Amino acid sequence: MRLKILASTVLAVVLGYTLFWHYMAGEVEERIELWVKDQQSRGISIHYKDLEISGFPYRMELTLTALNVAKAGGNTAPVLIKSPAVTLVAFPWKINHGVIIGKGGEIRIGGRNRPKMELTFAGARSSVVVDLGRRVFEQASFVLSDLSWTSGKPAGSPRKSTAREVRLHILKPAAASSSGDMELPVQMKIYLEASDVVAQEIPVGIFGRKADKLKVDLQLHGKKFPPFTRDGLGQWRDTGGTLAVNNVEIMSGEMDLQLAGEASLDQELKPLGAFSSTIYGVDHIVNILADHSAFQKEPGNMILEELRRMSKVEQAGARQGRQAIDLAISLQGGLLFLGPIPVYELDPVVE
Repeated sequence: MRLKILASTVLAVVLGYTLFWHYMAGEVEERIELWVKDQQSRGISIHYKDLEISGFPYRMELTLTALNVAKAGGNTAPVLIKSPAVTLVAFPWKINHGVIIGKGGEIRIGGRNRPKMELTFAGARSSVVVDLGRRVFEQASFVLSDLSWTSGKPAGSPRKSTAREVRLHILKPAAASSSGDMELPVQMKIYLEASDVVAQEIPVGIFGRKADKLKVDLQLHGKKFPPFTRDGLGQWRDTGGTLAVNNVEIMSGEMDLQLAGEASLDQELKPLGAFSSTIYGVDHIVNILADHSAFQKEPGNMILEELRRMSKVEQAGARQGRQAIDLAISLQGGLLFLGPIPVYELDPVVE
């Protein structure tokens, strides 16, 4: 008798869960279609070839094939996102946590002929946690493989920056917090790690052929999170917004860099900041700068000799025997300075 009751209970639970799963699948499909229609009023057009829901019984997988998302330009640049297939994975017992898997794709920001950025990737995986009550994300992690991009160049430009793998973690505190009485609240924390990076945006040769590893740890401070527009960023700057650069580390073998400091924006929305850094591989960077016309005559060549004189040889650790120098790096007047030396012209972060 007890065995029959137990079997009946298990059967009822299984049947109930099966009905619940298929009911939820129908609800999700309907809500996705309503959400897609709702985005049109916001200037976002979303098209896909097929929508399929699978994953029973442990999860719910929603796959969109031939996905095309376009955001019309207004106060911001137009955006286009394309992927042959994107799968959204949700778990019935934790509905605010989702996983997104993309089978390759491309992202374009700006016009078709001369986009501000074009980005392609072979694969993508992300994990997103959302505050359902406020309808905003709390944290997100992204892993992109075989990444390539161009910025500010004609469409189809052959000179592309590349990275084998990029990991990006973004945390938006539920309640903005401040780490000190004089600081504005932390609106966002960002951690980036990339491997085998060849960045055309960096003057050729400074880090050698490529950077084996790149690490970036940032905190965005401000009264509120700024929209990425001229007005939004200008207001963020004018109300004391800053970007705390807790750590930037670039390792390439020929020249390594460790840097920390603080940045903001000037009146033209160009980067403005001051950093302390340690550079390993002084001979390499001196040889690169020596090819610049400004350092082939006085006082440029004297500055290079001074850099050599200021360097020290590491006596221990993984970089033992390499020349290193502690150097102030600044961003001001639209230029990047290594110590007193201007080496690179900066562009506004948004036009």
